[in-house]
Amino acid sequence: MVYMAVVMATSPGHGHGGSGIPLLTGILLLYFTAYVLATGARLVPVPAAAGTGGSARWGDRPELARACRLCMGVAMVAMLPAM
Repeated sequence: MVYMAVVMATSPGHGHGGSGIPLLTGILLLYFTAYVLATGARLVPVPAAAGTGGSARWGDRPELARACRLCMGVAMVAMLPAM
C-alpha cells in the first residue's frame, strides 16, 4: 500500500488514468508470470509413499503444496494488472 501511495503521489496529475504500469509492478508481473509457468510445468503428481497406511499428512503430498503455491501465483498475476 505504501508503494502505491508513493506511485500515485509522484505521478503527474495525481489521477488514475494514463500513467501506465509502474516499473516495480511490471517487474513483479513478469516474475509471477514466469513463476506460474515454471511451477505449472513442474506440477506432476508424486506417487504415494508405500507403507503409510491410511493416514496421509500434508507433508506426504508435496504436490498439494505446489498446487497451493501455483494458485497464489495465479492470483498475483491476476491482481497486478489491476493495480
